[in-house]
Amino acid sequence: MKQNWWKIAGSLLVVFSLIAGLQIRVKPGLLNTVSDHASTSEAPFKVSISGYNTNFSQAENQVWLVNDTLRKIKTCASKITVTDDQHIIAEFPPVAPAADPVFGLAVYNSADGLLFKPSAINTTDTFKAVIVQSCTPKVDVNAGKQFAFPFRYVLYESIRNLFFHVPMWFCMIALLTWSVFNHIRYLRTFNAKYDVIADQTIRTAILFGILGLITGSVWARVTWGAWWVDDVKLNGAAITMLAYLAYVVLRNSMEDKEKRARIGAIYSIFAYVMMIALLGILPRLKGTDTLHPGNGGNPGFNQYDLDSTMRPVFYSAVAGWVIIGLWIAQIRTRIHNLKEASENQ
Repeated sequence: MKQNWWKIAGSLLVVFSLIAGLQIRVKPGLLNTVSDHASTSEAPFKVSISGYNTNFSQAENQVWLVNDTLRKIKTCASKITVTDDQHIIAEFPPVAPAADPVFGLAVYNSADGLLFKPSAINTTDTFKAVIVQSCTPKVDVNAGKQFAFPFRYVLYESIRNLFFHVPMWFCMIALLTWSVFNHIRYLRTFNAKYDVIADQTIRTAILFGILGLITGSVWARVTWGAWWVDDVKLNGAAITMLAYLAYVVLRNSMEDKEKRARIGAIYSIFAYVMMIALLGILPRLKGTDTLHPGNGGNPGFNQYDLDSTMRPVFYSAVAGWVIIGLWIAQIRTRIHNLKEASENQ
């Protein structure tokens, strides 16, 4: 039991991340806002509002428009009709834009708290501040607080994939780091056990790399509208996988064990350096165009989505899958050694 504590810990972390990642709800948010008038200053107009995980029918709602950068000028709805928990219709008096011809829209109630959708309403009005209605909504900053994942446009429920896609890549990189360390040990000592550890670890890392590609492709389909896009990091990930698959083919093509081990070790070191360049350096170069968070000028998850609710689940998933990956590599190594011992008898 003492020797297996890390395996038990890894399994518990993975189970926790799976259950929490799928069961914790996403916070309320505003999905769609549609105005029945192109102009907002000529006559009263109605805005149909669609919510997500909202509770519009369970509390009194306030709705207002915002049209300046500091969100100081507000136009409150004169009438609010609740259709159900996810749909309300707000009627506004005539209002002209104080700045750009775009209004943000806010909805507040005690159950959901303050919900805001930027660029919610476009107006055809070209003049500014001819008719500006001002009001002061009453908002309790503590209302609607709940333990839930953040609501993010485009991502929505797919934000949960953060607990699956990213840990797969973290696990792959950790395994490849362990493998290159053991290949260096082999080149220094020519002890065959290090070559076996490194080889079986690489084969395990390929599995997690493929899982990373699959989960990433599904995520791309949901958020970017295509299973695969011409993205420097996606292409780098594909090249990395091809390079390590070529490693397996190269080793299997040689019968001499020592030659296979030496060439495989040298190849894996070069492949590891290439992976670092393709996944860690190239996407971060100035002027590189990539859709991935944290690269190409895009905000990283730690700045945008990874709030205090997601961090415990995310870090548990990363640690858990890395441990599971090392465990699988260890099992593969033992199976290989048993086969070798059986063949030598």
